[in-house]
Order: sequence, then C-alpha cells, then structure tokens
Amino acid sequence: MKQRTLLPTFSSFYSFPLVIRSYIIIFFLLLTRITLCSVNPKFQACEPKTCGGDTNHQNISFPFYIISKQNSYCGVPDFGLTCSHDGFPIVNISGALYTVQNIFYNNQSLRVSIPALSGLRTTECIAPLRNFTGHSKRFIVASKQKQVLLFYGCENMQEHSIGCSAENRTRSVVALYGDDVENLKLATKNYRGTVSVTRVEDEKGGVEEALRRGFLMNWTAKNCSECSSSGGRCGFDEEEYTFRCYCPDRIDSESCYSQPGNGWTRQKKVLQQLQ
Repeated sequence: MKQRTLLPTFSSFYSFPLVIRSYIIIFFLLLTRITLCSVNPKFQACEPKTCGGDTNHQNISFPFYIISKQNSYCGVPDFGLTCSHDGFPIVNISGALYTVQNIFYNNQSLRVSIPALSGLRTTECIAPLRNFTGHSKRFIVASKQKQVLLFYGCENMQEHSIGCSAENRTRSVVALYGDDVENLKLATKNYRGTVSVTRVEDEKGGVEEALRRGFLMNWTAKNCSECSSSGGRCGFDEEEYTFRCYCPDRIDSESCYSQPGNGWTRQKKVLQQLQ
C-alpha cells in the first residue's frame, strides 16, 4: 500500500485557487530567505563549552569564557577561565588561581577551592599559600564564609594536621578555624614557618574536607537572563566596553526581543497579554 504524501504535487499545485497559490509561493520564498540568511557568527561562537574533566560537566557561559575554546567577546574582561590538566575550570582572581567547583548563574555566585587544598589526599606537601584578601574588582567572598588559618612548620597538634609543610617536610601544616581561640593560641606558639589565611563555606566533615570543597564567591557583571530568555547569547564589546546580546541574526544591546524601529518590544507585550 502506497503512503500518501501531505505535500501538494506539481500538477495539483495549479488546482488550488490563485490566492492559495500566492500564499504558498510567498511562504516558500520567505522560507528560502530565512534559510539562506547567515547566522550571526558571534552567536555561534559563544555556544557554552566545558573543560571536559569536572564531574559536573559545568557549562561555561557569560560572564565567563574558556580562553582556549571561546573568544573573549563571549565573556567579560577578568572572567576568562583556563582548564587544568585534569579538565577543571581555573579562575584567576587578583593573581591567585582557584579551581572552579560549581557556577551558580541564577544568583551570580561560584564555589572555588585552592588547587593545592582541593586535592589534599594526593598532595605530598603543601607550599605556603598566598593570603586571600576576600575581594577584587569583579569578585567578593560571599557572606557567612568561615575563616581558616594555616600554620606551617608545626611539630605537635597532629590531630589538626592536613599534611606536611613544603617549607620543612619534617613538620606539619595545621589548619584551624578562625574562632578556635584555644588552639590558635597553641599553634601561634608552636609553628616555625608561615601563616596563611583562607576561607571555607561550612564545617561539614571537618576542616580538611571543608578546605577541599572551598568557599563561595559572588561576582559583579551584567545579568544575562533577559538576553538568554529571548533566545540570545550574552557577550561583551571590548572596544565600547559594554554588554551585548548576540541574537541568531544580529547583535543587540539588551535582548533579541528589542530591535529599534520594528515593533518587536510592543509585539512581545501583546503576545504575553494573549497567553
């Protein structure tokens, strides 16, 4: 049994009334024009990417971009990420490198950890860490993050040790919360090296596990939700130093709904009222 086609054949086309034929011709002309129109190359270039190794397979998109995989106009200056040898995103904040554990685009925050501490189970000895000030031009530590002090070169206090010290391999690195007053006094008298300060998000699993998980930071950049909800991809014009919304067919200053002079914004509002 032959399968019937839903499309009109060439001969049956002329059996339609003239008005119907005109509409069909216009439809196919418009379809051909849309097909032939080139897609905005920046829209294509700013497709979300991953480093490939993180267990969450975190998609990287605006305001971040992967330096080796995406163009700088896909993100904001100072938000360029690199990928570690094991495939995790790495962010540079004020000259210090942090492993990106999670990115939460909905509230503009991310969880980061210090590479030397996120792999404590395999790290042989820990080198002194750069003190973290807690903020930079684009990033600031989220509220309610706990302070942790690392004392290098301790002989005692093994119950608080997280590994050996690279300054003196026969001595330990002791990690203490900033509010552990009694042990802080003891460590201050005991250590023979450097003291570093960092942050952790919580105390679950103890200080060593908390150091592996890292801490939360908030970022400051244009919110991408309006552009992305309109079908666009967010980017940044480095020459004019301003936000851009890359639509499939053009570049806009806000979203793919708002194109000056063609009534898109008004049509959008009407459609929303009819829904």
